[in-house]
Amino acid sequence: MDGRTVLDSLKSQFPDAVADALIDSQPPHIVCANVDKGRIVDVCSYLKDNLQFNRLSGITSVDFPEETKFEVVYMIASYDHSVIVKLKAEVPRDDNPSIDTVIPVWWNANWYEREIYEFMGIYFDGHPEMTVLVLADDMMGEWPLRKDYTEFPQTTAKYPYSDDQESVVESEYPLKWKPWPSERHYLE
Repeated sequence: MDGRTVLDSLKSQFPDAVADALIDSQPPHIVCANVDKGRIVDVCSYLKDNLQFNRLSGITSVDFPEETKFEVVYMIASYDHSVIVKLKAEVPRDDNPSIDTVIPVWWNANWYEREIYEFMGIYFDGHPEMTVLVLADDMMGEWPLRKDYTEFPQTTAKYPYSDDQESVVESEYPLKWKPWPSERHYLE
């Protein structure tokens, strides 16, 4: 299987849902396509069931506040052939951004989707357990990876080695350069 076969198959199977599809000119020649967010599960199921894309390599998101949108990006690969697919789905940047979960297609989407929800605030409809992975409970709902997040790094950045070996919150940003400690003191 090659990238052209995958691209043609996607375009013919989902003419209304797949747009701006192309093959990246640089190796590894990734098949890239924009997918309607309402059809993301259908497209992913087709890739897995019909084109042997049995490996979800990752999901991430990108924030475009000027354009009032997010993009949820899926990296999909195969154990059977060397073609890689990158799908992007636009999600409106409104009060409740959401897209359907792809957990029924690939079980490992679970943690990727939870991480995106936790850090960007994009909810995955149908997700079985949208619980916190990393953030403290008091930070939930702040969406710290959004570009308009005002708390970072101005009030949360800490310099790990002050003169008295305590982590401190700097009042000025950017942080001023401080020399690395010449000695380390470890607790016995």
